Amino acid sequence: MSRSARRRRGAHAKPRADSTTHDAAHTDSPDSAPDIAPDSAPDSASDCAQDAPAAVAAPPPTPRDRGATSAPSDGPAPNNAAILRFWAPLALMWLLMSTEQPILAAVIARLPDAERNLAAFGLSFSLALIVESPIIMLLTAGTALATGPRAYRNLLRYTHVMAAALGALHLLIAVTPAYGWFVGSLVGAPPELIGPGQAAFLAMTPWTPAIAYRRMWQGVMIRYGKPGRVSVTTMLRIPAMALVCVAGLQARSQGAATGGLAMSVGVLVGAAAAYVLVRPIVRAHLSGPDEAEVRGGARSLPAFFSFYGPLAATSLLILGAQPAISFALGRAPDALRALAIWPVLIGLGFVMRSGGFAYQEVAVAKLEDPRNAAPVRRVAWGLGLVLSALMAVVAFTPVGTFWLGTLTGLAPPMIEAARLPLALMVPVPLLSTLVSWLRGLHVAAGRTGLVSTAVGINLVVLFGVLALGLTTFRGTLGGASLGSLAMDLSMLVEVAYLAAKARS
Repeated sequence: MSRSARRRRGAHAKPRADSTTHDAAHTDSPDSAPDIAPDSAPDSASDCAQDAPAAVAAPPPTPRDRGATSAPSDGPAPNNAAILRFWAPLALMWLLMSTEQPILAAVIARLPDAERNLAAFGLSFSLALIVESPIIMLLTAGTALATGPRAYRNLLRYTHVMAAALGALHLLIAVTPAYGWFVGSLVGAPPELIGPGQAAFLAMTPWTPAIAYRRMWQGVMIRYGKPGRVSVTTMLRIPAMALVCVAGLQARSQGAATGGLAMSVGVLVGAAAAYVLVRPIVRAHLSGPDEAEVRGGARSLPAFFSFYGPLAATSLLILGAQPAISFALGRAPDALRALAIWPVLIGLGFVMRSGGFAYQEVAVAKLEDPRNAAPVRRVAWGLGLVLSALMAVVAFTPVGTFWLGTLTGLAPPMIEAARLPLALMVPVPLLSTLVSWLRGLHVAAGRTGLVSTAVGINLVVLFGVLALGLTTFRGTLGGASLGSLAMDLSMLVEVAYLAAKARS
C-alpha cells in the first residue's frame, strides 16, 4: 500500500476510533453504568433516525453529536453544588407557579357571585389544561432537542404547528356549543355555570399558544446553561396577572372572566419575556448555516414526533390522575368531607413537590455528560429526602395546624380529618423527585416511550388501589386517606419500574 493510501485510510478510520473511545469511556464509567446500560440506552436520534437505512444501525451518539456545548472531559469536574445551583432557579419557577391559583381564587372570592364564579373558573381552567396538555412537554423537548441551528429551526416550526392547531381548537370550543356540551353533558355541571365558565374560557384563548412558545424557549435556556432566565419569565408573569386582578376588583367585574383574562395576560407576558431572554442564546448558538451536527436534534417531522409523541401522551395520562381521585372521593363513605379537604392537601403537596418537578429538566440537561450521573443521582435522593422531611414537619407538628387552620381556614373537625391523609403524603415529595430524575434520565437517553409506559403503569396501580379501597376495603380508610395511599403506591411502582429499566 502506498504512503498516500495509508494516510487516506488512517484519516477515515480516526472518527471511528474516537467514537469507540468515547463509548468505552461511557461504558466503563462507574458513575454512569448503574444508571443506563450502554446497550439499552439509545439516543433519541438513533431511536427515530429517518436518514439511515433501516438495515444499518446508527452508530452510538456522543454528547457532542447530541449538541453538548462541550465534550464530557471539558470544564471542571461536576459536583453536587453545581447541580443544586442549576436546579435552584427552575425550582423557583415551579414555586412561583404554585402561587397563581391561590391568588386568583382569593380575587374571585372577593368579586360578585363568588361561589358560582369560582366553580365556573375551576371548570374552565381544567378544560384549558386538557387542551394545553400536548404542549406541556415542550420544555423537555427544548432542553433535549435544540442541538444546533437546523434542529432549533425545526423545533420552532413544530411549535408553530402545535400552537396554531391547539389555539384554534381552544377558540372553537369557546365560541361554539362544544363548551356547553363538555361542561354540561359530559361533566354534569349545573347549567348556571356554563355562561360565566364560557366567558372565562374565551378569555383564555391565548393560553395554550403562549405557553407553547414560552416552554420551548425555556427549554433552550436550560440546555445552554441559563436556568436563571427561566425563573425571570415567571417572576414577570405574576405582577402582570396582579394588575389585571386589581383592575377587576376595582371594576367589580365578573370573577371567572377576570381570572381567565389574568391567566392570559400572565402567560403572554411570560412568552414575550422568554423571547427576549432567549435571543442572545439563539444568536450565539442557534443561528447560521445548516451543520452536520444534529444527530440528537429535531431533524424531521417524523423524527420529532417519534421523540415527542410519547411525552405528549405522558401529559395526557398524568391529567387523568386527579380526576380519577376526585371521582373516587365522591364515592367514599365520607365523600363531602373528603372532597372538601382534598384540594387543600393537593395545594400543599404541590408547593412541597415543586422542587421535585423542576428536577426532570436538570436531569435531561446534565446527563449528556456521563460524569454528571453520580451527582445528579445523589442530589435527587438528597433533595427528595429534604422535601419529604419538610412535609413531615407540617404533618406531625403544630405547623400543620397553622397551615390547615390559620392559613387555609379549615374548621377544627376538618383539620382532624386531614391529619391522616397528610401524614400518608409525607413520602410523596421524595417519590416525585425520584420520578422526575428517572424520567429525565430516560428522556436524555431518547427512551421517551418508556416514560409514557411508566406513567400508564402508575395510573393502573392508582385505579386499582382506589377500586380496592372503595370495594373490598370500603370503610377502612377515609376518602382522602385512600387518595393519599393510592398516590404513594402508584408513584412507588413507577419509580421501581423506571429504575429497573435504567439498569437493564
